[in-house]
Amino acid sequence: MKFLSFSLTDTGLKRKNNEDALIDMPGTGLFAVADGMGGEQHGEVASETAVNSVKAYVKENRAVIDAFSMSETQENRNQVLNMLADALRTANTKIHREAEKMKLSGKMGTTLTVLLAVENTGFMVHAGDSRLYMIRGPEVSQLSTDHTVANDYKKQYGESDEGFDERFNGILTKAVGIQEYVEPEKLTFTIAPNDRYLLCSDGLYNALGPDQKSVLEMLCSREHEVENEDGFLSKASDRLLDIVYKNGAKDNITTVLVSAFSMDEEEVTGTKELIRKYDAVRKIELFEKLDYKELLAVMERTEIRTYNRFDVISRMEADDKELFIILEGKVSSLKGSKHIKTFREGDHIGEVAFLTEEKPQFNLFVDKPSTFLVIKRSVFSKLALDNPALGVKLLWQLATVLARQTNSSIGLIKDE
Repeated sequence: MKFLSFSLTDTGLKRKNNEDALIDMPGTGLFAVADGMGGEQHGEVASETAVNSVKAYVKENRAVIDAFSMSETQENRNQVLNMLADALRTANTKIHREAEKMKLSGKMGTTLTVLLAVENTGFMVHAGDSRLYMIRGPEVSQLSTDHTVANDYKKQYGESDEGFDERFNGILTKAVGIQEYVEPEKLTFTIAPNDRYLLCSDGLYNALGPDQKSVLEMLCSREHEVENEDGFLSKASDRLLDIVYKNGAKDNITTVLVSAFSMDEEEVTGTKELIRKYDAVRKIELFEKLDYKELLAVMERTEIRTYNRFDVISRMEADDKELFIILEGKVSSLKGSKHIKTFREGDHIGEVAFLTEEKPQFNLFVDKPSTFLVIKRSVFSKLALDNPALGVKLLWQLATVLARQTNSSIGLIKDE
């Protein structure tokens, strides 16, 4: 995978100095945006310290990235993500110590959103309210979470702002350098050819106003030839800045716009197939309430298995209970030689054993070539522990499916 990028940072119309900083290194696959805070020159110190620290740390640990490039195992993937998280933590320590020297403990810090692109895998670490967006096809999805009081309020009480004091709008719940230790938000995801990614400070997205729809359409535009993508990135970045200036440019503005492309036909075909499976998963009832970021978290922790016609999938002796979701195909459940039920695309298999750890009561016979998304119970438990809100969503949907199936069975019994 190759990467093109274009970046800019601007003071805006209201601020005296620019407290933002960025990383734009397409050859390395490293990109970042930092929005400093602390007043006067202190925000600049924090943001510059953050990006310089991350660049140095990633350079020192290049061997971890190279190991993943040579062997894309889950263990090596985790090593890269943990290395990047350590880069952010190291930046946090440096800024916090500098603040102590300046007698500004708790008052000098920065947001920091980092994207590391290695082949077709993206790694994100993040703290604060700068953002990372994925632009894929006709969709723009925010991959980072805003670590703000306002966003926490919305999570707890919904989108209504009734009862919320707007004076708390700009208060961060997580940032780099404010406290002695910070635990970054972490995410890994697949990068597909033709993806675009936008990293930006809040000076951009807070100033889009009524132009938001046209901005989304522009970012998704594919009217030009692939060889002119670098020109598009430049023009799109300038257009974003023009819109912010038109709307007052009250804050510093920083953007890093990245484009991924590949001339390797096998890589293109493989990633297109993966995206097709993502789209298939999104249509399944269990996952239909998830946003794209949550879906990415699920897909990163699940297995996709393909079986041939006449294969028998033994479930009765499995140590780790599994939930099977049919992406495509047709299978029958068998207890001994007795046919119990036929399952088709979109159906879930094994909900009761998955939830209760009871021993499965039947095996599966593959009627035609079939592809499954498989979630192990131990993996699901870890997913729910790491992301309780996502765990609740999945359990609620699973309970809804089971309730509907139970109600349907009762109806059949009554009819008989």
